[in-house]
Amino acid sequence: MDAKHVFDYHDFLNRVMGDEELAKCILQEFMSVVDEHTDKLRLAVDSQDHEAVRQVSHMIKGESGNISASSLYECAYEIEKSAKNRDGQQEQQLLPALLDAVETLKKKVGKLLD
Repeated sequence: MDAKHVFDYHDFLNRVMGDEELAKCILQEFMSVVDEHTDKLRLAVDSQDHEAVRQVSHMIKGESGNISASSLYECAYEIEKSAKNRDGQQEQQLLPALLDAVETLKKKVGKLLD
């Protein structure tokens, strides 16, 4: 997967009008909440709470879109669609890809914030 698909810092920087301090602040906030959100998503998928899956995946989709993290955005979008269709099996199948996308993104963002 190409690096820009994981996280396009230049696109994100354009979204915040070149303000690197603001960009880093937003990324730090993302890093502080992403694990909590993935934990909630995992629990919702495991308990087949489709409405909670839809809500949390929608939140992750928005957050990842805001920071130009395309691969995570796409994974969250697919899970959100599955939840709308109440397809617990599909949610289970898609969850590992989302969790991998989060871990890959955290590594890239972590290097930027160090």
